[in-house]
Amino acid sequence: MGSREKMSAYVEKRAALAAAAPESNACRQRIRQLLDEDSFVEMDSLVEARGLSFGFTREPVAGDGVVTGYGTIDDRLVYVAAQDPDVYGGSIGQMHAEKICKAVELACTAQVPFIGLYETGGARIEEGVVGLEGLGNLLASLEAASGEIPLIAAVFGPCAGGAAYVAALSDFVLMSEEKSGLFMNGPMVVSGVESKTFEPDEIGGAAVHSKETGMASLTAENDEEMIGQLKMLLGYLPDSADGFIYPQDCDDDPNRTDAGLDDIAEDLDNGYDMRQVIGSVTDQGSFLELKPDFASGMICGLARLDGTTVGIIANGEQRLDKKMSEKAVQMIRICDRFRLPILTFTDAEGYVIGIEAEKGGLLMAGASLMRAMLNASVPRIGLIVGKASGTAYLTMSSKSCGTDIVYAWPTAEIAITNADTAAHIIYRKEIAASEDPANARNEFVERYAREIASADVAAKLGHVDEVIKPSASRPRLISALNMLSFTE
Repeated sequence: MGSREKMSAYVEKRAALAAAAPESNACRQRIRQLLDEDSFVEMDSLVEARGLSFGFTREPVAGDGVVTGYGTIDDRLVYVAAQDPDVYGGSIGQMHAEKICKAVELACTAQVPFIGLYETGGARIEEGVVGLEGLGNLLASLEAASGEIPLIAAVFGPCAGGAAYVAALSDFVLMSEEKSGLFMNGPMVVSGVESKTFEPDEIGGAAVHSKETGMASLTAENDEEMIGQLKMLLGYLPDSADGFIYPQDCDDDPNRTDAGLDDIAEDLDNGYDMRQVIGSVTDQGSFLELKPDFASGMICGLARLDGTTVGIIANGEQRLDKKMSEKAVQMIRICDRFRLPILTFTDAEGYVIGIEAEKGGLLMAGASLMRAMLNASVPRIGLIVGKASGTAYLTMSSKSCGTDIVYAWPTAEIAITNADTAAHIIYRKEIAASEDPANARNEFVERYAREIASADVAAKLGHVDEVIKPSASRPRLISALNMLSFTE
């Protein structure tokens, strides 16, 4: 065959491939919606399956059911793999897995994020151990990349068993309420064992993983919204574990104060929304809460402080439980992995009280949170808003456990336990001997709060750097962040 014939054969083959995999198919639509226009460069488009077959064969398809390559999002380079549900249900065979492995490894080499767009029927059964080892290599590649580059998984359809691990090993998992699913065992298997029919979303849909397991970082109503969330999330992340070189431009005044925070502080005893405090202190509109419906008493997310991305860990409820601790640990690890400073907002009396909590592993979860805080290597700034009692104080905002700079509002109470309990224990004899026990109790509570638990006492002892006016929280936190970033 001469050169002319070779060129003609090439053109005909490419035309046939384009007709077999039109631009309208699902995975290519997703890539097109995600990346900047005309920026995608496909890799390994002609790769075909070559695994074992036991009495069952499928016709090889160019690309083997996954489209991989690189492109840009807002001019930032990323690598992408999109499983094609139109090719054998997006099932994972040896070469399918190896294509994704290659994209992950090249992303690591380039030190840029890897994004997986997943919808798969699971491992390709007819390939036997060859397909299984291919999946194993993919999981190993993802684990090797973890901590090197951001790994983001967008789940567009059902993913079961080992294939679901591919998403679960990512730093961030996004799910759509339309048809996303992550299962260890699929609906048919679970229904058979339980002798009851289950819909896929009951076992591993977006609601399950956003509210019960906490695996879903963000959920969307539909695929289009999920892609928008993915782009927004990427804007908070560095290209690699080396962190950001420069902060983003910020239109919000770093010296902005907010008198509304003074009002919140004055009425603190009557309840407030910690999210409102976070929103006031950080750059306007920048707080992106992650896993908002899971363990909602612990508020975690990403925000910007004068253009710099920071991780947020805050108390939404005054007593921590196991799931809240686990959620905070995950956030700390994300921040440590990508060199994101941690900003904590503390208002916590301690951990939940009860026999079920104790038997459920509360102590181990609390210790894991303490260990994560102690091992964090990024700058940490703490703002004590209200109560900071016992181990909750130590974990969230104490200098002894790694917080670099600690500020406190005048409303802060820092002690072993809350003032009411402490006064009852310490002064119980004096209270009992008083002619008016109720009034005496109130006086001793006030005395303990003033002489032992006040923010001024902690500041005098050097455990709080400064007691600040709530309205001045933003400029003080930005100043501390700039100082810590400079000295890091």
